[in-house]
Amino acid sequence: MKQLRNAIFPALAGALVWGASSPAIADEAGSAVSGSFGVDYASHFVSYGADVWGGGSDFYGSQSTTFVWFDIATSLPNGFSWNFGVWGDVNDNSDGPATVGGNIQEIDTYIGIGYGAGIASFGVTYQEWNYGGVTAERILDLSVGLDDSGVWGGGFALNPGLTVHMRVGSEAGAEEGQVYVLSVGPGFDVGSVSFSVPVAVAMVSDDYYIEGEGGYAYSSVGLSASVPMTFVPEAYGSWSLGFGTTYYMTSEDVIGNPEDDFLTGIVSLGLSF
Repeated sequence: MKQLRNAIFPALAGALVWGASSPAIADEAGSAVSGSFGVDYASHFVSYGADVWGGGSDFYGSQSTTFVWFDIATSLPNGFSWNFGVWGDVNDNSDGPATVGGNIQEIDTYIGIGYGAGIASFGVTYQEWNYGGVTAERILDLSVGLDDSGVWGGGFALNPGLTVHMRVGSEAGAEEGQVYVLSVGPGFDVGSVSFSVPVAVAMVSDDYYIEGEGGYAYSSVGLSASVPMTFVPEAYGSWSLGFGTTYYMTSEDVIGNPEDDFLTGIVSLGLSF
């Protein structure tokens, strides 16, 4: 739960791609401690609208990649929680130096604090994105989300959210900058299958992207489904299969992707406990 890099971290997945962008509340499963692990096969690596490997209109072509991640979360008193996780990008798309070695192109770590008050949730997450042999980007994300499921009934919710994504440092010389992402992630169930229709629009400050211009950066709309693997005994955790597709509309003047508009896909295997 990072097709958008901001949405591949399971703790950040919410309304942006898979459903609110604040750290998970661990006691949802009746335990103070919860965890998740996943492997995603993605047609593109998209980081806040930027087509990192330049897949463009090539759907599951030579620039496809695999993401591997895990997340641990703990609930705290008075509505607080914290979580920690690691995310990796694994492929042979680059001949340059990898962060760790072999086909491991990037290793990111993050730690977050969340707070829930009624239908509102708030999150602060610090991340370090490590690639090219250095800590290439240091990130601070601020997020707020609303659980409006009680308004609509029937298990439906819009899940509106706002994320302020800030690059606060870099050993690779990347400029500081911000991305502001407004999102909704309408969700509903059909039998045992959970669906989400994430929609997002983002504005960016000057110098965040290579092109250097600020303003409208991208918008996206997607469809995802999560199917529980009920045949796996409960003693081995809760397993699920995820399928998703997202269409991006990006600004040539601001981001400068190989293709301004492109379709992405992702297939996920996840474990939660």
